[in-house]
Amino acid sequence: MPLHGVGSRQDLPLPLELVALGAGLTLAITFILVLRSWGDPKWCEFRGRPLPGLTRLVDNPILQWVLRLVVLGVFAVAILALVAGKDKISNPFPGFLFVWVWVGLVPVSLVGGHLWRTLNPVRTLLLWRGALRRESQEPLPMGLYPAALGLLAFTWLELVQPDRATTQVLKWWALAFAAAMLAGALVAGPRWISSAEPFETFASTMARMSPWQRREGVLHLVNPLRHVSSAVPRRGLWAVCCVLLGSTAFDSLSNGPWWIRTTQSAAVPSWLTGTLGLAACVALVTLTFWWGVRAVEHAVSPRQPLMDSLARSMVPIVAGYALAHYATLLVLEGQRVAINLSDPLVRGDNWFGTAEMGVNGAIFDYTTVVAWGQVLLIVGAHVVGVLSAHDIAVRYLPRERWRSAQLPLLAVMVLYTCGGLFLLFA
Repeated sequence: MPLHGVGSRQDLPLPLELVALGAGLTLAITFILVLRSWGDPKWCEFRGRPLPGLTRLVDNPILQWVLRLVVLGVFAVAILALVAGKDKISNPFPGFLFVWVWVGLVPVSLVGGHLWRTLNPVRTLLLWRGALRRESQEPLPMGLYPAALGLLAFTWLELVQPDRATTQVLKWWALAFAAAMLAGALVAGPRWISSAEPFETFASTMARMSPWQRREGVLHLVNPLRHVSSAVPRRGLWAVCCVLLGSTAFDSLSNGPWWIRTTQSAAVPSWLTGTLGLAACVALVTLTFWWGVRAVEHAVSPRQPLMDSLARSMVPIVAGYALAHYATLLVLEGQRVAINLSDPLVRGDNWFGTAEMGVNGAIFDYTTVVAWGQVLLIVGAHVVGVLSAHDIAVRYLPRERWRSAQLPLLAVMVLYTCGGLFLLFA
């Protein structure tokens, strides 16, 4: 897989140190301004424009089943490539999994909301067999912690597992995933999918920043910032966000020259250093976020846990990092997946007429523009995160503790911003 970021610090019209300094100052100034002018929560209540016509359209069972079968068919071709295709670099399954599914779920969810919950092939198969009833979609009492573990396992596969792009390795991972999801769903029903399916959890987390929100079965057009701040947080949301943010940080770190030199000269296996590095990045994000939230919790009376509530402010940060790091990968390698899917068995076929197409790399003609776009995505996401965190915090904090209680969380946001910029362009 190519590097997820494009260019390096030399591509920026200004030195990276000044960019990082400017980003930190932007967050600090934003925080000062909201302290002075943001007295009451603005996004705590749901408010949106009802769209009954659009609701009837998207809930049409014929349309839903057509889309489900299309998505299921694409997945069937990809699985065929995994099971029966030759283990060559042109096999489409690795790119399909790591690019179309993993990276593609971000823009799909930001634009389409909870669309993936309807199109999820796991749910389609269970609905087809009558094993999945339209019951409560809420997760099990254990919350999203199983999904967080699943996401951690998948990111280990993506970033650490040796020979991760070979079909021999991916077959075992696919088999383990299918067994865990299908067995759990047959026992616990749809709530197991909501609690443990890592890709649906990832998509649902990103969908919190979409302009679509359901209330009483009706789709509403809403301000995405109101959506992310007013949606009820699920138990374990903080763990999901920390895994996503920490794994993205490790992705950038592991592609940097310092990490490559260190691991190549180390006497221990690369998978061990990779495992320790991934665990350290996730742990660092978790500990710093816990430290920032703990300051808010101590100022609240009566004291109550706020990890999941304030984790909603991490959702725009996760979305911004994902777009900044992986958008170029989706644009470039996504084309290659479309080309290779026409030949899933890797024998020279052209099933869909795309096998003879070429990858258009014109985006690299505008490297500086793309690099600045990445900077703006990261900084803008953190500004939105600061606004959301403040809006959530003032619902619990006494007014006299607004500034002191939120300063540690602001420091965490600045750390994430500067660290993310240095890693992205290192």
